[in-house]
Amino acid sequence: MDAAVDAVILIDHTGRIEAFNRSAERLFGWTAAELHGQNVKVLMPQPDRDSHDAYLSRYAETGIAHIIGVGRDLQAQRKDGSCFDAHLSVGRIAGAEPARFVGFVRDITTERQAMAAIQAERDLAGAYLELGHTILLTLDSEYRIRVINARGCELLGASESELLGRNWFETAFPSAQRADALAHLEKALLLAPQQVHNCELTVHAANGQPRLLAWRCLSLRNPAGAVTGILCSAEDVTERRRAEEEARRSTDRLVHVARLATMGEMAAGIAHEINQPLTAITNYARACERFLQLPEPDLIETRDAMREIGIEALRAGDIIRRLRRLVRGDDDARVACQLNEVIEELRTLTLADARANDTTIVFELAQNLPPVTIDRIQITQVLLNLIRNGLEALNARPAGQREITVSTRQVPHGEVEVSVCDNGPGVEPRILDRMFDPFCTTKPNGAGLGLPMSRTIVQSHGGRVSYVPAQPHGACFQITLPTGD
Repeated sequence: MDAAVDAVILIDHTGRIEAFNRSAERLFGWTAAELHGQNVKVLMPQPDRDSHDAYLSRYAETGIAHIIGVGRDLQAQRKDGSCFDAHLSVGRIAGAEPARFVGFVRDITTERQAMAAIQAERDLAGAYLELGHTILLTLDSEYRIRVINARGCELLGASESELLGRNWFETAFPSAQRADALAHLEKALLLAPQQVHNCELTVHAANGQPRLLAWRCLSLRNPAGAVTGILCSAEDVTERRRAEEEARRSTDRLVHVARLATMGEMAAGIAHEINQPLTAITNYARACERFLQLPEPDLIETRDAMREIGIEALRAGDIIRRLRRLVRGDDDARVACQLNEVIEELRTLTLADARANDTTIVFELAQNLPPVTIDRIQITQVLLNLIRNGLEALNARPAGQREITVSTRQVPHGEVEVSVCDNGPGVEPRILDRMFDPFCTTKPNGAGLGLPMSRTIVQSHGGRVSYVPAQPHGACFQITLPTGD
């Protein structure tokens, strides 16, 4: 008995203590000598103390065991009156007449505290599961649902008990989409432990409507590193993506309107630029007519004039083609290209506008720049906005002293920079900190949308727009774009 870890107590048929081992002495604070012959109920708090003798009497009369042979948790009391949680197992000693009983008592205070802490953690984890609008899901290695929170149940239109154990892919995805969803999930299983796989997959909700969910998946592994399941969280981004798409369409419409307004402002210069090849074509055509009316038609001169007509017609057609593409914005896909090529295509339109405003535009384009991936039409519009702003800012300067410089260069960190600088008065100090805010303008008839839209376009390309004063005077706007994809 003294070798036992648990407290061991022997009592007779009347409940008197016959033996009390050393573990019992440590647990209860009594010595075996002090308790020998006393009723075992001295180790019990109320109300068990008053009921104990009745339990023994009932067992002696009926032989029906209520405690004996059945372990249970209860409260025990030490010599100093303090109580603790204990587990009691009582058995009758075979062959003993009158009856004798042996009891084993184990202090379960620490165990209960640990279990209470574990339960508190489980309750907290459960609260986190249900707190937000995020869907939380745990699958086993066979892709069966092991844990799903209320948000997931709501999405699928079924209770937790109905979903547990079901195959996730058969439950959440139409048959045509299961292979793609499985492929994404298996990517998470191939990643290193604790590495998260992100993807977006459409799940069909209980109402039959598809919902776009942004998933984060993490493989679960045992100590040996084998995959035992997968932990997933998902956020419904359907409305967000819809709002983003609508915002993008609204921005595109606004950008298109601004582009048309810019073309309207440049109409005089563009008309002059187109009129030049048309005038040349008219003159060459009339020359051909005269050459052919001679007594001996001059076919050589006629042929040369016809060649010039073709050249001038192509020139006019090229101007119209560029103008139409810019106005309509047909090429809206982002492609890898040379920024200098975009600026060269813009040269014809800007030079025509510059001549109409008695302004000189100088192009200083660095060679061997790395390619950038851009929407050519959008970046062209940004450059046009900045050049037009410069032309308007130079109106106060005398003709012949107005100059705009468009330059490109490669800058560190894998970027290309294009600068549009003028020698005008510069940006007024009072609007420096808000020049990129919508509706901020110093123009009498300006809408204040050119710079904000330019910044939005450049930022959507992963770039930035900045302003620095030009020296000795003027304004300089710099567009920085990342190279590569």
